[in-house]
Amino acid sequence: MHRKNRSYHSYRGIALWLGVILAVTLSCDLTGTSSDSAQKTIAALSIEQTVIAQQSGQDIQATSQAEAATRVAMEVQATMLAVQASQPTPQPVEETQPPLPAVSEAPPETPPPPAQVDEAVIKAAKILLFEDMSGHRTEFDVVPKFRGIYPTRYVKEALDMGGYAYIDVGSAQGWLKDQLFSSTQWDLIIVSSEARTRIQGEYFVYLLEHLNRGTAVILELWNMDELSEGKIAPILAKCGVEFQDDWSGNRELALWPLIPEHPIFHEPNSGISLRNYEAFWLGDHGDLMRLSGSGDAQLLLGTIATQKSDHGTMVMCMGGRLVIQTYCDHDFAQEEIVPLWENVIFNVLRNKLSSSLSN
Repeated sequence: MHRKNRSYHSYRGIALWLGVILAVTLSCDLTGTSSDSAQKTIAALSIEQTVIAQQSGQDIQATSQAEAATRVAMEVQATMLAVQASQPTPQPVEETQPPLPAVSEAPPETPPPPAQVDEAVIKAAKILLFEDMSGHRTEFDVVPKFRGIYPTRYVKEALDMGGYAYIDVGSAQGWLKDQLFSSTQWDLIIVSSEARTRIQGEYFVYLLEHLNRGTAVILELWNMDELSEGKIAPILAKCGVEFQDDWSGNRELALWPLIPEHPIFHEPNSGISLRNYEAFWLGDHGDLMRLSGSGDAQLLLGTIATQKSDHGTMVMCMGGRLVIQTYCDHDFAQEEIVPLWENVIFNVLRNKLSSSLSN
């Protein structure tokens, strides 16, 4: 009876150990523990069962039962290993970052279009005109067939054709100075120094002061080569243009639009061309300009159609409020030069008044 109870307890112990073995094995399989760890666990449990059976004084039958249990455990181990070997080896899961949300780049900021100015406002602008061809009787500085005449004032013709009201001081430099120092807030000052009276020096200081206050200026010069290092230099630097070369001698006088789409060639008159010329002045026909790299200067007319940064004879700058012209009006046909002057006046005034409205 006592032996039977021991056998019963032995079988019960064997069953418990087999349950532990199976639980450990299945746990290893489910949790992804390596087969090597499971093998070591089963072997250790089997050996421990055998040692316990021997140390407890059990008989040969109990020992045999323990050894049988060990064999069963080893068979279970072999079966589990075979099952694991038949399954594909799990691949490590790569951690992937979720794709970043697309970031759209903000479009480059573009300046707002200029404020629209009513044409009636443009025509009502306060304009000061100095044109030294006024009262100028030609002498030996012009081609012989033009000597002894009073040339037409092209700038005055353009203002009249455009329907502008203006203060005209003719060729009187003293009157010009008086108006520059007056309390009038001029919208546009035109200084056309085509005749050889050589407006210079202090007048460029006064013009710069008006430019700095927001006034528009149109300046016609034929002798920038003599003036560029003097008091006109700050105006040229602020504009972004400099003297390049004297334009003299018997050469072709045709001028070409360097920015053909610019409104100065289309509004209010279209079809502008300065290729119909006949030398009026002897020797010096003006000067050539080039961009200096500062300011916002754009060369609009030049002697070489493909040269956009030099050989220029008309430049616009300072937000379109300043135009400098270095060719002589009377070298070109009146029917071409007067419409161009009207366009220059209209566009410079529009730029100036648009800027005032925007501010």
